Amino acid sequence: MSLLNHPRRIWLDVAVGSILSSILIIGSLYIYQLNNDARELQLNNALAMRGQTLSTEQGCVACHTMDGSLGIGPSWQGMFGRTETLLSGKTIVVDENYFRESVKDPSRKVVQGFPNVMLPYFLEEDEIVALVEFAKQLAVPVIE
Repeated sequence: MSLLNHPRRIWLDVAVGSILSSILIIGSLYIYQLNNDARELQLNNALAMRGQTLSTEQGCVACHTMDGSLGIGPSWQGMFGRTETLLSGKTIVVDENYFRESVKDPSRKVVQGFPNVMLPYFLEEDEIVALVEFAKQLAVPVIE
């Protein structure tokens, strides 16, 4: 009997497949919830709303939360205008220039306490402007 057809191997394949499927489903539900959180934000202009849409379409919300909670990357809430310490030890203010640079070359200036996992995005100028406006709208933490 071949090892590939051995009854124990079949059960191992089924178990591993079940675990991987569960991880995929749970991850998908988590990302779906993050996207819903982003869509429910109240914004006061069309440009920020376009940035909000882009943040979900481009997957930003998978790593950057909207509500200030901990994520893989810094939260959108309160990000714009905040002073951050980089891995290099230098401090920067998150402004339009830093934001643009981080979208295009995220590994250049990584915020301390977060992993260097963001990939570069190749966005059109109008998309970057919309994301910046979205970040500006979330600059002041929401009081509930």
